Amino acid sequence: MKNWHGWIVGALAALVLTSEASAQYPERAIRIIVPYTAGGTVDILARALGERLTAAWKQPVVIENRPGAGGSIGAEAASRAAPDGYTLYMSTNSPLTTNVWLQKVGYDPVRDFAPITVPGENSIVLVTHPSVPATSIKELIAHIKTKKPGELSAGTSGQGTTAHLSLAQFNKRAGVEVTHVPYRGGVPSLTAVLANEVPMTFSDIVPAMPLIRAGKLRGLASTGPRRAGIAPDIPTMSEAGLPGFNIVAWVAFVAPAGTPKDILAKLHEETTRALKDDKFRTRLIEMGIDPVGMGPDAFAEYLRKEIPRWKVIVEEAGVQPH
Repeated sequence: MKNWHGWIVGALAALVLTSEASAQYPERAIRIIVPYTAGGTVDILARALGERLTAAWKQPVVIENRPGAGGSIGAEAASRAAPDGYTLYMSTNSPLTTNVWLQKVGYDPVRDFAPITVPGENSIVLVTHPSVPATSIKELIAHIKTKKPGELSAGTSGQGTTAHLSLAQFNKRAGVEVTHVPYRGGVPSLTAVLANEVPMTFSDIVPAMPLIRAGKLRGLASTGPRRAGIAPDIPTMSEAGLPGFNIVAWVAFVAPAGTPKDILAKLHEETTRALKDDKFRTRLIEMGIDPVGMGPDAFAEYLRKEIPRWKVIVEEAGVQPH
């Protein structure tokens, strides 16, 4: 009985200490692990949000870039961090959805992370060289069908990327066969289309927009469920004639599993406040990110549904795990 009494007293004391620590959070610098190189869309978003958190809480927010393995290296590091709210993780959805079907990862996206919110989503756009005789998706599909299967090709940012999966979905839903040409990133694939090395590519919408606006490339459709804020005149694939097409790179903002719920609530509240600010929203849209925001519980449910959905997309693309 004494042992049980001691255990209960100890547990209650620990709970009180945890609650006090949570109430005073944050008391020192916060680290956000971004699993990509500096200067990318997620990195810029993390830094922009970090500025807001610093202004609100008077504590520095440090961005730590941990690139490699398509984001999995950074995800694994974040999953093993102390669950105290001082190490967070922000990435595209790939490390938490696609990568688990493409590679052996050292973490479980559901078990090892505590969701905070989805700050936004970033569409992919199908662009073509001006010499391609098509100004719409329907015209493009008709043009492809005049060629031999596989005769036309499309560049992407690499094997197994969101752009590659977008091409695979396009082939499936349009009933065509466009050959995949992987490049070493999104910018090289755009450069290849500019040079007419390949007639089309699926690209991150941000670097593609200046070229589309300048008339150097044609933007036929975006791949997400909604039109991109940065390109309201470009229809979605569903609107353009391929209903149900839905591939979008959403941004995940999570903490290690076990992070106190009141700390997660504070992070969600402050992030949501930023996403509702008109200046901050405009800044994100100009970056090619459409603000979303959702509560931790809604995000957890969304993630559970997204993981199997991306498994189907990967399988349909025929991408082999590595």
